[in-house]
Amino acid sequence: MSSDLLPAARAWVESVDHPHEAHLLRTEHWLLELEPDASEGLRLAAVLHDIERAFPDPESGWDSSRDGANPEYNRWHQDRCAEIATAWLREQGASSELVAEVDELIRVHEEGGWREADLLQAADSLSFLETLTWLMKRWPRANAEAKLDASVERIKPSLPRARELAEPLREAAKSALVAA
Repeated sequence: MSSDLLPAARAWVESVDHPHEAHLLRTEHWLLELEPDASEGLRLAAVLHDIERAFPDPESGWDSSRDGANPEYNRWHQDRCAEIATAWLREQGASSELVAEVDELIRVHEEGGWREADLLQAADSLSFLETLTWLMKRWPRANAEAKLDASVERIKPSLPRARELAEPLREAAKSALVAA
C-alpha cells in the first residue's frame, strides 16, 4: 500500500535546497533499477538517506569531504540523517512501522547488512558515481580515484547487477577526473 509520502519526500528534498538533491533523487531511481518492487520504506530511505547535508551542523566538527572514510563520521552521519528523516516522517503522520523501517535502513546506508540495506547502499553508490563525482575534482587525483573504487567495491557481491551497472559509471567518472 502506497501513500503520498514519496512525492512529499521528493518535494521536501527540493524545498530545503539540498546541496545534493540530484543524488538523493537518483538514489531512488537506481534502487528501482535494482529492485522494481522496492517497498515504500526502502524508497523513502533512498530519497532521504543523506538529508542531514541540507541542515549543516558546523559545531559537529565533521566534514564529509575530509572525513568520509572515517567510521565515526559515518556513524554520526547515518544517525543524524535517520533522526532528521524520521522526525519529518512523524510530522507527516507516517505509521510507526514505516518510520521504524526507514530509520533502520538509513542508519546503515553506508555499510548495508541485509538485503534491503544492501540494495540501499548499492543504489547510493550508483547515484554517487553518477551525480557527485564533480565534488572530487578538487581532490588529489589518487584520493578521488580511491573514492571511486571504494564506491564500487562496497557494493555487496550478492548484488552482481549493481556491480555491473557501477563499472561504466566508475570509468566515466575517472575519465572526467582526467579531463579536469
